[in-house]
Amino acid sequence: MEYRFFGSTGMSFSVIGLGGLLAHYEGVCGHPSAGQKQSIYRRADELGINLFDMGYGDEVYIPDEFRNSNSNRFFALKTGEPKAIELEDTINHHLKQLRRESIDVLRIQYNAFIKDNALREVVSDLKQNGKVRSLCLIRHYPEDQKSYAAHGPHDDSDADLVMYNYVYRWQEDGIKQSEEAGKGVLIMKALGGQWISWQDKVNTDWSQATRESLIDLMPNKKKIQTHADMIFPINAGPWQALKKDGDKTIRTASAIQWVLENPGVSSVLVAVAGVEELEEAVRL
Repeated sequence: MEYRFFGSTGMSFSVIGLGGLLAHYEGVCGHPSAGQKQSIYRRADELGINLFDMGYGDEVYIPDEFRNSNSNRFFALKTGEPKAIELEDTINHHLKQLRRESIDVLRIQYNAFIKDNALREVVSDLKQNGKVRSLCLIRHYPEDQKSYAAHGPHDDSDADLVMYNYVYRWQEDGIKQSEEAGKGVLIMKALGGQWISWQDKVNTDWSQATRESLIDLMPNKKKIQTHADMIFPINAGPWQALKKDGDKTIRTASAIQWVLENPGVSSVLVAVAGVEELEEAVRL
């Protein structure tokens, strides 16, 4: 496993981080069992992964032996668009669950952070008090992506969480600016996102596909079709070009490796639903 510095924070992360385990299959196959999830955490640790995401409530499945102040494991917490008055209580709750003194990466939506002075003050206080080690702004919404591509990282952040994959590259200018500014970059949607299976993604002729054919591939159409305009460009493109000589199928590891060829990327958060899928992803 390769490790890279997370901007100027002093922390060094595995280039693959374990994404929220609820995310990947919530639209496709349902949730893995609690036992399966714990097996994924333990196997990830054995493979050298040291960055674990708590973005979707899966921290309740973190193995008990991970719940300590071990400096060799790092935890990222997604709070979305928190209310300033509630954020410290949220942090304290997760610290109690983890039996730790600090959250290594706090993730907040960019738009919420820049518009809320009180929220920025609370985050600053949490960092000064040592309860939060770094702030990562989530570049999820289209306007937030545009701001990142045009202007790069925010001065008050330590890193950004960015959509970036083989068919969705237009935020590379922002990643370059982050690298030059000494800021960390976490990647989401390296495999196009969780709402379409990997096989459907790589076997679809996207040159002929439309927004409507994308929706047809979604197992949970009612829940997500209102977001199809954002999901379509993240998935639509020549995934087939990633196929390597000797491979019968296009491997997820090839898509992740392509992302990691960008030196500005610190780590790729990958959500998996089983140990076998995890092992395939880390075959770099």
